Amino acid sequence: SEALADEAENLGYTIDLAMGSPRFVNPTLMDWNSSVDLRASVEFPVLMQLMGARFRFGVEVGSFKFENQKFNQVGEDVIGLGETFSGITAMGIVSFPAGPGKIKIGSGIFGASFGFMFEATYGIALGSLDLRIGMRSTEIMGAMDSADRSFGHLGWMDGLMVLGVNF
Repeated sequence: SEALADEAENLGYTIDLAMGSPRFVNPTLMDWNSSVDLRASVEFPVLMQLMGARFRFGVEVGSFKFENQKFNQVGEDVIGLGETFSGITAMGIVSFPAGPGKIKIGSGIFGASFGFMFEATYGIALGSLDLRIGMRSTEIMGAMDSADRSFGHLGWMDGLMVLGVNF
């Protein structure tokens, strides 16, 4: 356990700055355009181990935005041009670092709804910096648009780029 504590101390705090753009969406979002989403996460200098898997805890905040580009219908409601599905995300994360790669799992608030995400990235380490690319899947339960219409379950996948800094 001392070796694990020493390794955690060497990791210190990690700040990840990420930008991604949704590409694969569920059918409800097919006619909606997405923008580039920005995220920042902080991982704490506590390294845990369970049956060989090492992980860290952290928090993440970010944004997401989709804008409707076509008239479409959800139930009996007609959704017009320019309506948006957007918001701020705030969640707790568990990170599994592996060299310059990382797997993250998180859950929390997406706008006014509960959701969760899974992310896998890999890249190169340059001293205390990590440059990574990867994929991220986001699932939201009970999503609402700008006109307070309920979409139910929504999901999408992002391609993303991450700059990680260790302090």
